[in-house]
Amino acid sequence: MKKVTFVPLFVAVALFLVFLFFPNKWLEKMISDEQVDAAKTEMNPLVYQGKYMQSRMLQQDNMMPILGSSELVRFDPFHPYNYAKATDAPYDTYLVGRGGMQSLVHFLNIVEQKKNLKDKKVVFIVSPQWFVKEGLDEFHFSPNYSMLQSYDLAFNKEIDSEIKKRGMKRLLTFDTVKRDTVLRTMYEYELSNHKKYPIVGKMAMAVGSMTRSIQHKKDLYYSLFIGHDPRNLKADDTLVKGRTFEQQLANAEAFGKPRVNNEYSIKTSYYDKKVKPKLQELKGYKKDEEYTNSPEYADLKLVMDAFKDAGAKPMFVSIPMNGKWYDYAEFDKERRDDYYAKMNKFLRESGYAYVDMSQHENENYMFTDTLHIGWKGWVYMDHAMDDFWNHNR
Repeated sequence: MKKVTFVPLFVAVALFLVFLFFPNKWLEKMISDEQVDAAKTEMNPLVYQGKYMQSRMLQQDNMMPILGSSELVRFDPFHPYNYAKATDAPYDTYLVGRGGMQSLVHFLNIVEQKKNLKDKKVVFIVSPQWFVKEGLDEFHFSPNYSMLQSYDLAFNKEIDSEIKKRGMKRLLTFDTVKRDTVLRTMYEYELSNHKKYPIVGKMAMAVGSMTRSIQHKKDLYYSLFIGHDPRNLKADDTLVKGRTFEQQLANAEAFGKPRVNNEYSIKTSYYDKKVKPKLQELKGYKKDEEYTNSPEYADLKLVMDAFKDAGAKPMFVSIPMNGKWYDYAEFDKERRDDYYAKMNKFLRESGYAYVDMSQHENENYMFTDTLHIGWKGWVYMDHAMDDFWNHNR
C-alpha cells in the first residue's frame, strides 16, 4: 500500500506563511538606492503597476517624473532622461510609459501616489492616437491595469469622493475589472453609498482588504528583483552638453538625417520593415478617423482632477501628429487642426501649464516613426521641461 505523505503540503503552507508574514520593513531595507535608480529607466511594468518603487523615487526632492506611453521607451541622445543627466539639470526624472498606457491607467497611478505628489512637478505627455472614437479599449487596458492600485482605490478615503466614484464607474466598463467579483462588488457597494448589497458588500470589503494586503506584499517582493536590468540608453552627451538650444536642434537634425530614407520622416529601419512592404494598402487608412469625439477626454479630465486633488503641479505636453504621414493616410489637415484646437482649449481651461507642439507636425526629424516623437521632438520637450522647472515654482 502506497504511503501518503503530507510533507510537501506542510512545506508549501509554511513557505506561504513566511511569504505572508515576513515584515515589510525588512523587505524595504533589502531594496537598495542603486536598484531604485536603475528602475527609473528599466520600463518594467512592475514599477508602473506597483507602489513601493515609485514612492521611493518621488521622495527625492528634485524628482520630476514623466508620464506618457510608448514614446518614452525610444531612447536616443536627446531623450529627456539622457538630456537631464548630460546637462546636469537641477531635476531628476523617471519614466512611466509603454504601449497602451493612457489616461485611465495613469489616473490609478496618480491616485495611488497622492501623498507623494503634493507640490511635485510632473510632465504628462498627451498623444493624439489616444483619442480614437472608442477610446481606451480592453486590449490596451488589460496588460497595463494594476490590481494593487485598483483595490487600493476602493479603500482610499483621502481622495475626493466624487473623483473616486467617477474613476470606479469608468473602471467598471472594462471586463478586466468586471470579471473580478470581489473588486466589482466593492466598487458597486461604494458607488451606492453602501446601500447595494449591504451584507455581501461588507463581506467583499473584508475579502478585498486581505487581497489588498497580499498585493502590497507581492509588490515588495517584486521590487527586490527590479533594477537589475540596465537599459541601453543610447546616450551621447556631446550632442547636448554645453550646447545652446539652436545647436542641439542642429545636432538632432544631423543625427536624424542619415537615419531617414523616405519622405515621411520615418526612421529607415522602421520604414523598411513595417511601412514599405505594405505602403500601398496603407494609403488612406485613416480617412475615416477623427480625434475630437472620444471617451479619452473624460479620462484625461480624471487625470487633471486627480492631480489637483493631490496638490501636484503638472505640465501637459500635447504631441502632434506626423503631418507628412497623416497626409498620406488621408487624415487631412482640417481634421488635425480640429483636434489641436480642441486639445488646446481643453488644456488651457484646465489652468495647468501646457506645451502645444502642433506647429512642428511637418518638421523633418521630429518623429522616428508614424506617430512617436524623437530627435528634434525631444529637444523641444527638453527645453520646455527646463523652463517649466525654472519658472513655474
